[in-house]
Amino acid sequence: IVTSEPVGPWKDIMQGLVMSISSAKKYFYIQTPYFLPTESLLRTLQTVALSKVDVRLMIPARSDSSILTYASFSYIQECLRSGIKVYLYEPSMMHAKTVIVDDEFVSVGSTNFDFRSFEYDFESNVFIYSHAVNSRMREIFLEDQKKCMRVSSNQWRKRPATQKIKESLVRLLSPVL
Repeated sequence: IVTSEPVGPWKDIMQGLVMSISSAKKYFYIQTPYFLPTESLLRTLQTVALSKVDVRLMIPARSDSSILTYASFSYIQECLRSGIKVYLYEPSMMHAKTVIVDDEFVSVGSTNFDFRSFEYDFESNVFIYSHAVNSRMREIFLEDQKKCMRVSSNQWRKRPATQKIKESLVRLLSPVL
């Protein structure tokens, strides 16, 4: 069990996730309802993807907050540019908060992949080091992926200008959302 709090000197969950991203050799899968990564987490994800690790991000196509949807979407082009595969979960609001790394590590808990969870909220995750749990969580991720639309760079560039403007404006507020 790993916890984080806004008043402590260390951001244990974020630091654990940075280490897990950095150590990924085969794959790194993320499911999160809100994707508003810190600069260091985004750069780490991009670096790992550029080194040919299979990085997949699954977020809801429609969130329970249009502002948070625009904020999350504002990071998609940067992810795609570095080779991160982005999937939009279509059936409903996806509230899973899961990280699956290689065949070794799984993180599940209350932490969204966003500024607020990492910097301001009291959060709790379970870090699991188990081949069996990892295998099952990977199966679940891949089943959920079948319910997604994979975003392509070409398709993403063609979204309406009004959406791009909303994403850019909301992106400015990302650290406080």
